[in-house]
Amino acid sequence: MLQPSPPEICQVLMYGEFMVTGSMKVRCSLILTETELTVQKISPALGGRGKVVYYLSDCVGCRAYRSHDSTDVGAYFSAYFYPLRTRWMRSGVARQRVEQCFRVAPDQNPSVNLQEAQRWSRAIRDRVLHQRQQKTGAIKVEVKRPLMFLILLNPHSGKGHAHALFNGNVQGMLQDAGIQHTLIITERQNHARELVRDADLSQWDALVIMSGDGLLFEVVNGLMEREDWEEAIQTPLGVLPGGSGNALAASIHHYSG
Repeated sequence: MLQPSPPEICQVLMYGEFMVTGSMKVRCSLILTETELTVQKISPALGGRGKVVYYLSDCVGCRAYRSHDSTDVGAYFSAYFYPLRTRWMRSGVARQRVEQCFRVAPDQNPSVNLQEAQRWSRAIRDRVLHQRQQKTGAIKVEVKRPLMFLILLNPHSGKGHAHALFNGNVQGMLQDAGIQHTLIITERQNHARELVRDADLSQWDALVIMSGDGLLFEVVNGLMEREDWEEAIQTPLGVLPGGSGNALAASIHHYSG
């Protein structure tokens, strides 16, 4: 008779006890593994879930910082997740933003507390990057911080809502992920083509197009018209759906899993 396989036990990489900030301050234990961040409530005995597991595959970033209150010796680190959740009053699921903020204050020295917050923040970001590499099969490389994106946006694509979508959705996600960006709103046909043809691409780590498929076509053509086109065409390109059909963005989303 076959015996069921025991559940896989994830190795604990880091353990700590912190205050979870929010409407009510709650002390919790924090456990980091290769794939998860587990928040376990310790005290006080309040209502709600005592244990929550966040998957690092849903995490876009984590940052450490000091409070604006100069009298606060503690430091903080916030992790930003976008898990799939059931839509309220609508069918289906969608990714919804969840921020978890933890206060670190084991010492009266603010610098010591900040170093500990930075240690946790760095460890979470490293695990998140490792998760992405495993999923995509990417070669492990050192990722410099902060990243810098050039975002080209066509305000007239689709129903003309691309700029509002960027301000309402994309800008906050970039901030959560710790990615700096330069936003250029195209003013005419072939504006993006001319820009990337003549620009110093060394300023940016990636070019991101928020539009329909037409603006991406312009950007690729602009890259191919450069004297250094063989190197320029290796620049990572991102596509954010801002058009009517968004066929290319939908296809990439589908085939990348």
